[in-house]
Amino acid sequence: MEEKILFVDDEPNVLQSLYRELGLQYALVTAGSGREGLEKVALQGPFAVVVTDFRMPQMDGVQFLAQVKQRSPETVRMMLTGYADTQIAIDAVNDGQIFRFLTKPCPPDLLNRSLQAALQQYRLVMAEKELLEKTLVGSINMLAELLSMLSPKAYTKSLRVRKLAAHVIREMSLQGGWQYEVAAALSQLGWVIFPPALLDKIEANQPLTASEMMLFSRHPFVTKKLLEKIPRLELIARIIEGQERSIEDLCLDPLEGELYFVDLGSHLLKVCVEYDSLVQQGKGHAAAIAALNAQKKYHPPLLQALEKLPEAQITIQPRKAQVLRLENLQIGMVLAEPIVDRNGKVLVEKDTQVTRTVIVDLVSKLHGDRSGLEVVKVYKSEG
Repeated sequence: MEEKILFVDDEPNVLQSLYRELGLQYALVTAGSGREGLEKVALQGPFAVVVTDFRMPQMDGVQFLAQVKQRSPETVRMMLTGYADTQIAIDAVNDGQIFRFLTKPCPPDLLNRSLQAALQQYRLVMAEKELLEKTLVGSINMLAELLSMLSPKAYTKSLRVRKLAAHVIREMSLQGGWQYEVAAALSQLGWVIFPPALLDKIEANQPLTASEMMLFSRHPFVTKKLLEKIPRLELIARIIEGQERSIEDLCLDPLEGELYFVDLGSHLLKVCVEYDSLVQQGKGHAAAIAALNAQKKYHPPLLQALEKLPEAQITIQPRKAQVLRLENLQIGMVLAEPIVDRNGKVLVEKDTQVTRTVIVDLVSKLHGDRSGLEVVKVYKSEG
C-alpha cells in the first residue's frame, strides 16, 4: 500500500505550492483546517506522515497533532510553521510529540530530506509493530496448542470461557477487549500442573482435599509466570493471575486507570469461569445467572451483560460423532474417543481439539505404524 502524506494548512496558496513541488514524488493529501485534517485521517488514513501549520482557526497545530497521536499513534508528525516561537516548539514536542519542527519558508531540499526521514521512521515503527504482533500471535497459538495436548479438558473449557468473555466485551464495549479475550483463551493454561485424577475430580465437580485445593489455587500464578516475559502480555499475565480473587480485593473504579483495567479483566474471567462451571453441572442459563446474582459477590454490570447471551450460545446442541480415516483428520475437529495404539496406550485423549501440533505429535508417536488405527471417531469442527 502506498505511503500517504497529509499536509494541513489554512492558507490555500501554501497547499497549492506544496502540491506543485511534491505531488509527483509523494502521495499527497491536503486539508485546510485541523478539523478537516482529522476527517481525512479518519476517512483516508492511515497516513505515514502528517505535516501541519501551527496558527489555524478553531484548532491550532499542536492541538491537531495531539489528536492525530491519539487516533493514529504510528503516524509520524511534523510541524511546518511561520511562527518560530520557542514555546510553540516546546508545546509541539511535549503535546504533539513531533518528529521535526520546520519553519517557513522551508528550502525544498530540507523539506524533502525531512519527509524522507519521516517515511523511514514510519517504516521502522511499522516493521517493529508487525514483528511484535506476529511474535505475539505465534506465542499465543503455541501456548494454546500446548494446552490442547497436555490438558484437553482445560483447553475445551478455555474455548468456552473465551466465547463468554467475547460476548461480554461486545455487550459492554470494553476498551482493550482483545487483551481480555486473550486472557480468557489462556486462563486455564496453569491446569497443565494438575495430575489426571485432579482434572477428573474438577470435571465431575467433586470436593477437593486441602492439598488439592492448594494445588488448584496455584494455577493462575503458574500461568502468570509463563506469560509475563512475553512482550505485550504483561497486563494479560496480571489479569489471569487475579482471576481467583474476590471482588472485595479488586479495584473496580474506572478512574483508577490501569489498576481498574486489570482488576475488571480478572473479575470478568471469574464470572465467565463460574458461569461455565454451573452450566456444565447441568444448570440452564437463567438458573446459572440467578445463582451468581444470589451470591452477591460478582460485579452486576458483568452479570447483566452475560445475561444477554445470544440463544445460539445458550442452547447446547448435541453433537453427532463421525468415523473418519486417520489421514482425514482436520484441524478444528474434536476427538469423540481417545486415540490409542495397539497396546492400549493413549496417544491422544478424548475431547482433544485437533491442531497442527496434535497431528504432528501423533505422526511422531506412530512412527509409521498405524496397526489398528485406520479410523478415528470425531466431532466435526463448528462452522
